[in-house]
Amino acid sequence: MNNKILCVTLFLLMPMASLAANNLFIIEEDAQNGFVMYRSGSPDQTDVAEFCELGIQEIMVLSGNADQAEWKFQNQCPTLKVIYNVDQDSKTPLDKKFLDFFDSWVLEAKVQGKKIAFRCDCGCHRTGRLAGYYQMKYQKLTYADAAMIMTDHGKFMGLFSYLYEQLKGLEDYIHGRPCSVEAKYCVRE
Repeated sequence: MNNKILCVTLFLLMPMASLAANNLFIIEEDAQNGFVMYRSGSPDQTDVAEFCELGIQEIMVLSGNADQAEWKFQNQCPTLKVIYNVDQDSKTPLDKKFLDFFDSWVLEAKVQGKKIAFRCDCGCHRTGRLAGYYQMKYQKLTYADAAMIMTDHGKFMGLFSYLYEQLKGLEDYIHGRPCSVEAKYCVRE
């Protein structure tokens, strides 16, 4: 790895400081208005309390198991609102309707200065894919940089190689280009 790539890598990872909860990282923070975007794995009771301490107001649960975490431990953070609770399949590419919903949520949170999060089980695969989308669209990261971050926060990523194809399809979608990967990896209509 040359020095330029190493410097870019370190720069990209610096703002994503790990917090105590299960694979909890800050993706973006706007000190001006208070907006913060987090990614995480499935929280336990202590983690849900930490969400509240951090001021996280809304969360998307990409693994459809809020009943085992956020709702189960609601007394630890009664102000946390689950706005999405669907068990997404990491093998199935994201669809336009979901991305429109996600984008609307993000834009509203940015305007209102909310602290928001999204998660799956380990905070690796479904979360990594969505984090990559966010980073390419809103932070203007390249596919290569988003893929590197997805790898760094993932587990057993060699078993999930299709996520990289989906991420490439998401990059094409963001830039309004025809999908450059096999159709089975492209954003669905």
